[in-house]
Amino acid sequence: MNPLQKIISILTNPNAELINILSFPGTLIEIILDVNICLVVLNIKPMKKSKYISIALMYIFAIISKFFLTPPFTIIFDILIFVLIFLLIFKTHVIETCIGISIPFILTALFEMISSQIYTLIFDKPYAEFATYPLYSTIFLLIVYSCLSIVLQFFKHFNVNVSLFSNLNKKDSISIFATIILGFITVFLQLYITAFYNNILPHIIIILSIVCLIAYFFVSLFNIIKTKQLEIANRDIKNLQLYNDTLKIMYDNIRAFKHDFHNIVNGIGGYITAKDIDGLEKYYKSLFNDCNNINNLSALNPEIINNPSIYAILADKYTKANSKNIQIELGIFLDLNSLNIDTYELTRILGILLDNSIEAAQECERKYISVRFLMDNRMNRQLVIVENTYNNKDVDTYKIFEKSYTTKPHNTGLGLWEVNKILKKNDNLAIFTSKDDELFKQQLEIYLPKKVL
Repeated sequence: MNPLQKIISILTNPNAELINILSFPGTLIEIILDVNICLVVLNIKPMKKSKYISIALMYIFAIISKFFLTPPFTIIFDILIFVLIFLLIFKTHVIETCIGISIPFILTALFEMISSQIYTLIFDKPYAEFATYPLYSTIFLLIVYSCLSIVLQFFKHFNVNVSLFSNLNKKDSISIFATIILGFITVFLQLYITAFYNNILPHIIIILSIVCLIAYFFVSLFNIIKTKQLEIANRDIKNLQLYNDTLKIMYDNIRAFKHDFHNIVNGIGGYITAKDIDGLEKYYKSLFNDCNNINNLSALNPEIINNPSIYAILADKYTKANSKNIQIELGIFLDLNSLNIDTYELTRILGILLDNSIEAAQECERKYISVRFLMDNRMNRQLVIVENTYNNKDVDTYKIFEKSYTTKPHNTGLGLWEVNKILKKNDNLAIFTSKDDELFKQQLEIYLPKKVL
């Protein structure tokens, strides 16, 4: 027997030892694909060093579990190690990590089922009978890994990641998530039925079933992406309309200011001529307030307020306050996309706080609201501070968060109660309420994860 025939004989006959040897590079390839899919799904762009360290650690633990554990404990152990390494190295959130890591494992199981069906079609025997044959096992793994590579490129090309669920309203998020879950269940059930009746069904039916399932998988993903893009487009249109309203208000203010500029200069000259410094000081304060209104309005810019949802809330409330002659000061001192809070929950909280501040300020002689986004590095937290003038100096800063408590007739008193419900669901959120003789202050505190040394 020549060497070539000997090699073919080894590969086409049962050989458990060679299968074990081949499993080492196979495991490494699978881990590399799984890590890359997770990074894309979780929208992480790590340093190469972090990526290589994570792959090496996962590979070492996978080999250890292979020698010391038996199925299904090996799979459970591998998943737990996968989650732990992602949490430690990439500092991801637990829920997002679990979702991201479950996807490559589910896809691997899905493609293994499809590959086993292909084997059954070709050889008229279940794949289990060929599992100890090195050649057939290698071809089986190559089909699975090729499918995973195609999915990885698909995810990269269409930017499929957890951000598909960000900045969506709750209804759309639930709809997309339900579509994904039902899609996977449908695929698995169909594959199971096909496998159960593979000795009865004609080959053409099995082939069509596999092709349709693969097509369904990719078409569903494509439709989810398009749904997200449509949602973004609608949101951007609304934000452009709000920005256009802001520009119109700014243009009207600047035009009025320019029209009165000559009169303003004459007024200043009159006070100087009369050497009325007290009158000039009062006049300057009024002039400064007008200038400050225009400057604050210019801060309402999508490039400064770079989170579309927060911009929409601030622009809407600014327009509402402007119609009631309320002065709003905006201070954006951090990247709004870095806020460690769910955007949907933040917009709900911010909307309630601003509605309350507008209601309180409109009753005052000085109608004033301040909104600031700050980073407190000393306490490792982000702050959202809303201050406003108010008349009711007897307001109880503790009872305002109780259900149905209100100082207004015809009000439900549910706004701050809803805020309190959101805070209780999040361990990293707190709100501090205070007041003085002039301003009522709500300080939302968003704590960042502790830095790992």
